[in-house]
Amino acid sequence: MGITCNGICHRYKAKKPTTMGRYASGQKRCNSCNVFLHWDGLWCPCCNYKLRLTPRSSKYKEKVLKIKSEKKEILANGM
Repeated sequence: MGITCNGICHRYKAKKPTTMGRYASGQKRCNSCNVFLHWDGLWCPCCNYKLRLTPRSSKYKEKVLKIKSEKKEILANGM
């Protein structure tokens, strides 16, 4: 029995940000539904498939980690 998309996830579909990458802006991807979502949970609301929180490529993972660490530094310094 395969995992199938029920179409619920398209209500939470995220638009591509212009200033930074999708994962850096907090979007998550469902591999089953092939869509990026604005969703607070770890599981797709549509098919209950686990959402991707980081890119697969190590090159882009480094970029996302760098951006997130810079955001944490800014928040810690109170700027």
